This record gives sequence, structure tokens and C-alpha cells, in this order.
Amino acid sequence: MKSPRFDIDLDKHYKATVVIACSACGHENRHHLASLQPDSTLACVCGSDISLTAYGLQSAHDKAAAIKAAYHINAA
Repeated sequence: MKSPRFDIDLDKHYKATVVIACSACGHENRHHLASLQPDSTLACVCGSDISLTAYGLQSAHDKAAAIKAAYHINAA
């Protein structure tokens, strides 16, 4: 299974949100990074299942850490 495309946003409290694009319809689904577990299934509005593998989830954590480091935000 191919890992879905995702991006990272930081909210006003610098908490990371993962924006995952559905491979079926392209809808952007938003979830707090801290609440996601590897291979857990998320439902898109179109009914398709979306999941991030352990590698994809680690990649999201790494991307969030890189963004925080670039803006000199303490990882809290």
C-alpha cells in the first residue's frame, strides 16, 4: 500500500497537525500528530480509508521537528 501524501501545519500553540490528502478524492484530512498511531485507519468524507505506516508517521514527526527547529521553537 502506498503511503498517502501529507503536510504539517503548526497551530498557535505550536502543536503539529498532519494534513493528509486522500488518494481517492484528494480531500485534505486534518489530525493532530500526537493523536495518530501507526497503521491506524482514518475515514475520509468520501468513505475511503487512510492510514500512515510507522515509517510515514516517523517521517511526519521528523518533518514537524524540522519546522520547529527552523523557527527556533522549543519542542515541547
